[in-house]
Amino acid sequence: MRFPPSFIERLRAHFLMSEVIGKRMPIKKHGREYHGLCPFHNEKTPSFTVNDEKGFFHCFGCGAHGDAIEFVRKFERLSYVETMESLAREAGIPLPEVSAEETRKAEVAKTLYDVMEAACQWYEKQLNSTSGAIAHDYVEKRGLKTDTLRTFRVGFAPDDRNALHQHLLKVGFSQALQMEAGLIIVPEQGGNPYDRFRGRIMFPIRNASGKVIAFGGRVMPGGPTNKNIPKYLNSPETPLFKKGEGLYNIDLAKKIARESNMTVVMEGYMDVVSTSQSGIGYAVATLGTAVTPEHLRLLWQLAREPIMCLDGDTAGQRAMMRAAEVALPLLKPGFSLRFAMLPKGEDPDTYVQKHGKASFEKILVTSKRLSQVLWETLSPQYNMSVPEGRAELENELKKLADAITDPTVRSHYSSYFRKLLWTKAPTPPKITQGKISQGKISQNKIPQERSRHVEQLVVQHQSTAVETLVQRLLTTIIQFPELLHRSNVEETLSRLDIRSKHLDTMRHALLSACAHIDVHDHAGFIVYLEKQTHTEMAGDKLKLPYSDNHTVHDALLLWTETLTVYQEEHLKFELKALEESMGKHMDEAALQRMIELQQAIRKAQSARTFAPAEVELN
Repeated sequence: MRFPPSFIERLRAHFLMSEVIGKRMPIKKHGREYHGLCPFHNEKTPSFTVNDEKGFFHCFGCGAHGDAIEFVRKFERLSYVETMESLAREAGIPLPEVSAEETRKAEVAKTLYDVMEAACQWYEKQLNSTSGAIAHDYVEKRGLKTDTLRTFRVGFAPDDRNALHQHLLKVGFSQALQMEAGLIIVPEQGGNPYDRFRGRIMFPIRNASGKVIAFGGRVMPGGPTNKNIPKYLNSPETPLFKKGEGLYNIDLAKKIARESNMTVVMEGYMDVVSTSQSGIGYAVATLGTAVTPEHLRLLWQLAREPIMCLDGDTAGQRAMMRAAEVALPLLKPGFSLRFAMLPKGEDPDTYVQKHGKASFEKILVTSKRLSQVLWETLSPQYNMSVPEGRAELENELKKLADAITDPTVRSHYSSYFRKLLWTKAPTPPKITQGKISQGKISQNKIPQERSRHVEQLVVQHQSTAVETLVQRLLTTIIQFPELLHRSNVEETLSRLDIRSKHLDTMRHALLSACAHIDVHDHAGFIVYLEKQTHTEMAGDKLKLPYSDNHTVHDALLLWTETLTVYQEEHLKFELKALEESMGKHMDEAALQRMIELQQAIRKAQSARTFAPAEVELN
């Protein structure tokens, strides 16, 4: 069975050598390499080295040498096909369906690499020829230096229909091979073939091993004005090149990115080339497509939190949300995305040239996490001062969290969103023709100063009575942690508006314990809480309200009653703060909120079965 070159390259790119080998034998980091005892011959002093940057292992004792595929084949004594199947399972990459056509393509793969290399050399030569003088002047005006052009192998395709085609024929590459490599186009209706790239500055696209697999061409300034001619043109998909599976500059960026655990994803070739010249060597770019799952898997091999650097316009916002939607199902502990938004009208190339490397890297350092971006993008679209708007936002956030496959990450995203929903100050509703908007808010929003003032007053009015009620709720769970798995107690706990830093710390420790500790192991539960809060869990200090005769059912009943009283008191404080803030100048929005609060208080009073005074708080 033969495997297509694109599949083999994808498999190699998926793994770090140290990861593959470290799972199968002990190795230790030593500078830029890893050392260990060679598994292929008996030795007492380590002579076996693993080099992630170069992608091979080597033994100075017995001479064993090769890539990850060769190591697994020799170490596990598998056939070549068994090795490929084993690594594909480990990487989660489906095996290709090898048809007769795929077999044929595999047989000519080496020749395809040769023709792509020959084309790249020819394009480079043209940039430095008389026909490329205008192109050379242009890249110099863009600030690109000779060393940079050489490093990225930038070239030029003359505006000639047959120049490359004829050159490649002369040096021995057939028309069929050129067409399969995506270098020429043969008209379906008949006629002479012609070069795909003409009158363009050429950027070779290389795989992780540094081999040329495709090209991206930028049309020359002042060139054709036909709207059907794209500014950037990429090679078509070939046996070597899949747009959704590659990253521009991955071969040069991977070393720096892995060492610094930092990589930034840009949108264009010029962005990467220009910023690299300024010392930002860990940048890559997608190849004319939106971010794909395969892109993310490649990026996570470079850094645990790749940074998407986007334009600060509407298109950038859309690209950000598309990337977020692709990333959510793939998130795993420690691996996510960050987003850096540039000022409107700027791209990395122009920004670095105007403001310098340090200023650009400051934007990267202050980039926002995926969870933060989702909240900040969605929450302004909803009116959180009314139940309907808050519920609609909660529903949208729940959909996003539910898309996460990993249960641990999904749980923490859900908790994060719930906390924000119930701790962030509500947005005042928009008044339109005498009506209060119930869902999304239009762009004409009421100023926020008044709601912030109300929020401050709520904090001032909250008394020790409410804090005592909160403490009762927390200590009930401490004494009966099984409650966290009953009747939405965990969700309610995450939504409590707790102003006391000590009690809020306790709340988060309880939620964390629920995710990591068996709640039925009470001793282990208490030990975990003590470590998280640095608080001794002695009953007399926490004022635990229950005796040994109380059951979990008793605790659940009192939890529910205490929660009702807490909610009523909290509503009263908000109502009082609203009245003091508005005084006699009550606008329609504030009046509507006051009516809602009064109705909610009456509902809470009718729901409880005892008066606040009847809740014995010690």
